[in-house]
Amino acid sequence: MASDHNIKFSEIVFDVAEHTNAILAYWDKDLICRFSNKAYIDWFGITPDDMINKMHIRDVIGPTLYEKNLAYINGALNGQVQVFELLISTPSGVIRNSRATYIPDVEDSEVKGFYVHVADISPLNTTQSNSLHDTPQKVPGNLFLNAKLLEEVVETLKSCVLTAFPSIAKLAKKHFISESKLKRDFKAKYKTTIFLYYRNLQMEFADKYISEKLCNKNQMAVMLNFSNPSNFSACYQRYLKERSTKELISDVQAENDERYKTFIEQAPIAIAMFDKDMRFLAVSQKWILDYNLQNTSLIGRSVYDILPITKLNSEAMYLDCLKGNINTCDEALVEKDDGSTCWLKWDIRPWYKSAGDIGGLLVYTEDITEFKLREEKDKQTSEILSKTSEISRIGTWTMDFRTKTAVWNKVLKEIMEVSEDFVPDMTTSIKFYKEGESRKIGKRVFNEALKQGRSFDIEVDMITARGNLKRIRIIGYPEFYNGKCEKLSGIFHDITKQYYEALNRK
Repeated sequence: MASDHNIKFSEIVFDVAEHTNAILAYWDKDLICRFSNKAYIDWFGITPDDMINKMHIRDVIGPTLYEKNLAYINGALNGQVQVFELLISTPSGVIRNSRATYIPDVEDSEVKGFYVHVADISPLNTTQSNSLHDTPQKVPGNLFLNAKLLEEVVETLKSCVLTAFPSIAKLAKKHFISESKLKRDFKAKYKTTIFLYYRNLQMEFADKYISEKLCNKNQMAVMLNFSNPSNFSACYQRYLKERSTKELISDVQAENDERYKTFIEQAPIAIAMFDKDMRFLAVSQKWILDYNLQNTSLIGRSVYDILPITKLNSEAMYLDCLKGNINTCDEALVEKDDGSTCWLKWDIRPWYKSAGDIGGLLVYTEDITEFKLREEKDKQTSEILSKTSEISRIGTWTMDFRTKTAVWNKVLKEIMEVSEDFVPDMTTSIKFYKEGESRKIGKRVFNEALKQGRSFDIEVDMITARGNLKRIRIIGYPEFYNGKCEKLSGIFHDITKQYYEALNRK
């Protein structure tokens, strides 16, 4: 295994590898260890220093366990993910019921080696054998992640609430899961996307702090790293609306049959009540408007007759919910009866008679097409602005005084002729100002911004990392919260050519 693969893997797992009891390792195609964490000391009595770049897997796990693992090792080297259970006897004499996952490292259709994750699942099993024995499991193409793994993903999301969404790629690598499988199985279990689940965690956190008056919305926007308070406000209002809807549905379920109907008919949301044969018992005006059923008699008629496409799209869900299950979805692209499509969210759950028997279903739906289109437009706008910044050679910068970090974009780094991996600190920029008048101007406007909240627009001479003189226009905008400057950001424009051309014309 080439050293760049070792570096790549260690970068991925270093932050978590030394703080977990699970085995994490990388073995190259010759079965030589290229990375391991400290868990090997507890599991096999061997340190990473003794293993890495030195030991064959057979010498680490022993010949008996090696022979039991050989089929899975060969499977991984043939490009197939391997998931199986086995018993491992530790040096202390403890026998651990373990789940092993081998993930091939494939580059340009060639397997370079494989990643190993072995976790102790003894607490998940009610019995444990006293002899060394493995329980192989074939891995079908549609194998779903077990609940434990998904719960670990959720815990990772919770730990990132105050930092930033860790990205699907990072989550997948941290938990040794393929990206596509992670997204599919997470949505199957939680009925929402990973990002929307994360955003809801943030809004739950925000609601607690705001309702207890521990901070205001602007402060919460900063705490949760929103680019601007209005974006946070929109997300928070949507969260409150959705929570109110869920509470309304919950309230409806607690009422008897007649109260159900009265409540639903007057509800300001799109909700319908059905019997066990999916015949309308009650329906809100919003439902009627959303489905364009103003001139249609509904009560007592089957939803499949009124909206035929529903049989194709939803019958399986309805039948499942009539068994006592709940089905919710935050967003899905569905076909309407007229052949057009829309983005829909829903909440489908049974309602109960006074005797506790299921009487039918409550179905809440919301057309979120407009929101999705606006979201897509915002995404496109962001991409356009980013591209425009590169084309127009305008750099952007941010100094965050809460985290004491500074960020330069790619264009700014190119203007100041620093490397792409250059990391600025809070005092970096002033060092690039040319000594004399330009440096005095820079210090003055920064102090006024920090102390008095003044934005600035200046032109100064700066010396790049390579010693070149440039004329730079710098614009800065301070952001104040509770009388204190929390963030300073702005743009950085190289005007050297225009400046000297103007001087020559004079």
